[in-house]
Amino acid sequence: MDPDLIDELEGPAPLGVHLVTVILPGSTIRWTDGGFVVWGGQTYREVSATFGTMADLEKIEDGAGDQATSWAMTIMPPIAAVADLAAEDAQGSLITLHLGAVDRATGLLVGEPELLQRVELDVASLGVSADLTLNLECITEEARMLEPNEERIQSDAFHQKVWPGERHYEFQSRAKVKVYWRADDPNNSLG
Repeated sequence: MDPDLIDELEGPAPLGVHLVTVILPGSTIRWTDGGFVVWGGQTYREVSATFGTMADLEKIEDGAGDQATSWAMTIMPPIAAVADLAAEDAQGSLITLHLGAVDRATGLLVGEPELLQRVELDVASLGVSADLTLNLECITEEARMLEPNEERIQSDAFHQKVWPGERHYEFQSRAKVKVYWRADDPNNSLG
C-alpha cells in the first residue's frame, strides 16, 4: 500500500473513498462514494447520469479451501440502464474496486489508491424493494477458472457462438458421447 495513503488513513478523521470502475462493452462507468474524485485524469462521481448510483458494496472476504472469492455490489440505476447492465454481452465485464483517501483541505487524493478487488461481472439481478435496485454479482478470474466447463461442449451451437460462421461441427453427431481413457470404444465406432 502507498505510504502516503497509509498515513492519511491512519491519521485523525480520515476521509476514505471507494473508486469503482465498470468497463462495459459500450461505455465505462466510474463511481465513487465520496462526491467526486479525479484520479489518473478520470473523474469518478457519486451519481452517473446514465447508470445511476451505488447503493451498497459487499464486504470483501477471502475464499476458504478450494473456493475462490466472489463479490457483489448493488446499484440504483434508471430503468433505461437496466438492459445495458444486465445484457448478455455485459457478462464478463471488468470491474475494479480501489480504496483511496481524500485530503479534506484540497479535495485531492492522497497517495495512490489501493486495488482491493478485480472481478468480472457474472450475473445482474433486479432487487425487490420500493426502489429499483440491481445487484451485480461478480466473480474473480480465479473463481472463473475453478468453474466446470459443462456448457462448453463440442456442439455446433457452442462452436458457432464462439466462432460465428465456422461450420466445423455442423455435421458432428457424436460430440456428447464420452469415451473414457483406456476403455474400449463402442462397437459402432470407427476408431
